[in-house]
Amino acid sequence: MLQWQRALAVGGFLMFSTLGPGSLPELRATYREQGWGEPMLPFIDMHDLGDMLVHAGFADPVMDQELVTLTWPDSEALLRELHGLGANVSPRRHAGLRTPRWRRRLLAALAEQAVDGRPHLTFELVYGHAFKAAPRARVQAQTSLSLDDMRSMIRTGKPPPT
Repeated sequence: MLQWQRALAVGGFLMFSTLGPGSLPELRATYREQGWGEPMLPFIDMHDLGDMLVHAGFADPVMDQELVTLTWPDSEALLRELHGLGANVSPRRHAGLRTPRWRRRLLAALAEQAVDGRPHLTFELVYGHAFKAAPRARVQAQTSLSLDDMRSMIRTGKPPPT
C-alpha cells in the first residue's frame, strides 16, 4: 500500500479488487477432509484492508464484497483454471511433488461436491477505494512553526514543505 501511496498525487483516487478470506471454501473443505493441510495462503479480510489503507495515509476508504460461484464442466477443467490463477505459496504446503494417485483423489473429491454434475467453487471478491490524503504535520513532543507556515497551512490545508 505504501507503493500506491507513493504513486498517487494528493487527492488521487485508488481503486482495487482482490480475493477475500471467504474464497474457495469448497476446496478448503476438501483438503481438510483429506488431511492435506491448506490449499493456499489465507486472504486478508476487507476490514483489515481498510485499516491498512488508513494506516498507509489514505482517506475515506470504502470496502465491499460479494460472493461469486463459478462452475466447470468437470474437475479437470476446474483444476486447469486454478492452475492458471497461480501456485500454492503457503509455507505449510506439502513439501514435495504430488503423485498421480493424489491427483485422482483430488479430482474424485471435487466431483463428489459437484452440483448437477458440475464442480463449483465460490470466490469472495473484495472491492475497495480510497483517496490519497494530504500529509499531516508530524507531531512531536515540541514543534516549532513560523507564523508564515501556520498561515499557509490554514489557507491551503497542507503542511509546509519539509
